[in-house]
Amino acid sequence: MQPDMAEARFQELYCTYQRQVVSYFLRRTDTASARDAAAETFLVVWRRIDDVPQGAELPWLYGIARRVLANFRRSQRRYDALGRKVSRTEVTESLTPETVIIRRSEDEEMISAIGRLRPEDQEVLLLAVWEELPHSEIAVALKTSPNAVAQRMRRIKKQLTHELNHPLRRNATPAASHKPEEGGRT
Repeated sequence: MQPDMAEARFQELYCTYQRQVVSYFLRRTDTASARDAAAETFLVVWRRIDDVPQGAELPWLYGIARRVLANFRRSQRRYDALGRKVSRTEVTESLTPETVIIRRSEDEEMISAIGRLRPEDQEVLLLAVWEELPHSEIAVALKTSPNAVAQRMRRIKKQLTHELNHPLRRNATPAASHKPEEGGRT
């Protein structure tokens, strides 16, 4: 792509989708990190401007944002581990926006049930509910098929319904085994 065309395309993408990308990060992290992650996302867009699919820009951006967030979280875990090692003190985890905003017990049960989902399933659910993406666009963001997304959504809904209807499951703790290993795929 010609440099002038590339710059115009980037400016168009930035002006059109900057708010949605920042909102994506704000729902997943603190304000400063959200701004940094959004800037990193658009840096990737600038570098890969020729790869942006025409007509599927937003889901493609969410796919980039998802990987940027995974990198930010991985870096934060390393930073926190280093801080604990140096200071020999526990680092308290910050509250997620969901737990700060939503305090009702029914909502806390739902958040707990969602927290027990595999990270991949959580991302599918967040893209569908918060970002309001149809299955076809989620499929683009996650590099899978719309049918696979639909199947995952059915499985997620079934699992959440089961957990919320069985009180014994409500007190279970989130499965630590679902967290990806440092340096692993996200």
